[in-house]
Amino acid sequence: MAFISGQVSFSRFRVKGGAPKRLDDNLLEKLREYRIGSQRVLTADREESGWIGGRHLLDNDFDLEKNILLDCLHLGMRIDSHKPPPDLVRAYYQMEFDALYQASQGNGQGGRGRLARIKREAREAANERVDREISDGRYRKQRQCPVLIDTRESVLYAAATTPSVHERLHPLFKTTFGKTLEPMTAGQIAADWAEENGLQRMFENLEPSAFIPHPDGNGHNIAYWTSHDPEARDWLGNELLLWLWYHLSEEEDHVGLPDESDAAVVIVKQLTLECPWAETGKETITCDGPTRLPEARRAIQSGKLPRKAGLILSRHGQQYEFTLQAETFNVSGASLPKQEDDESTNGNGHSNGNGNGNGQSHGRVAAEERLEQIRHLAESIDLLYGAFLKRRLARDWNETRDRIRTWLRSGAGE
Repeated sequence: MAFISGQVSFSRFRVKGGAPKRLDDNLLEKLREYRIGSQRVLTADREESGWIGGRHLLDNDFDLEKNILLDCLHLGMRIDSHKPPPDLVRAYYQMEFDALYQASQGNGQGGRGRLARIKREAREAANERVDREISDGRYRKQRQCPVLIDTRESVLYAAATTPSVHERLHPLFKTTFGKTLEPMTAGQIAADWAEENGLQRMFENLEPSAFIPHPDGNGHNIAYWTSHDPEARDWLGNELLLWLWYHLSEEEDHVGLPDESDAAVVIVKQLTLECPWAETGKETITCDGPTRLPEARRAIQSGKLPRKAGLILSRHGQQYEFTLQAETFNVSGASLPKQEDDESTNGNGHSNGNGNGNGQSHGRVAAEERLEQIRHLAESIDLLYGAFLKRRLARDWNETRDRIRTWLRSGAGE
């Protein structure tokens, strides 16, 4: 169960209309109705998705003790893909075509029309053969995605950051619960923050900051990777990472947060930068202190923007190390603070001891502590973002932008 042990990666989604509040067996019955294999409805690309209990790939059982932790629902989604080798499908088609063509010889039917009909029938026969083999369980590839639904915050955490998994999650969630999921991207989180702070009008008028103007002077500042929907303002995530780089280099090694706590932040291990105009390419720097390298400084001086960064974030005595993707706010490879007696649990919230009640209780407490750490990590990231948004939507932002421009021209921390 990825959220209970080891490193954590996740995408976050807001449950529109609110997450289920009654965590009882009626809720689990909905999951049983749509667990993997219950519907047997394949998509056009021969994939099937459904819920699983979450302990392992073949866990199809749901119960309150296992799936309800704190006020969270913890389970998994499994995706079964049935994709026969393309060479085999072509072989089946050719065999059917040859047989049909041979049988049609001498019947006097027209040439072009006969050939088109034979091709169509051969294709249908080959597909029927593949479908029969799929129904027998052949060509099946199974994968799982742990899911955590925080009913207190109405947020769903999916332990996958790939769109292909999200495309399966959205319809399954809506079918099961009758509600939709809204990706918590940089733009969406910023929109929520602006609404909470009464700054919707200023947020709606935001445009990307031209830290480095386009070489042609054409005034085009929208990064190509967000130009498909500039109103989403996901480019604010890129500005967050650049501002954080500047702040840590020139101002302080910590950030004051909106809740009056402090976060100590360090950019570590990985930094990915890319030209927003799709002209000078992409650069990934991997080392302990990537922002200190000359190539990193040259990259942002040429106009590249950060798209992904490794961070160490410490708040309330808890330290997290993770990689943040700027536009989606996806978190990858997050290391959570080590709990006391971590070795006494097996990663599924169960004891490795003698199986007595005390061991099981300790394992559940450890699992619940992990979920609180994940909540605290997400909250800390959002508060760090809130500190940036407070600066970004301030009336004197242009002055801050100009200081960043000066910093870039002067060598970006050299």
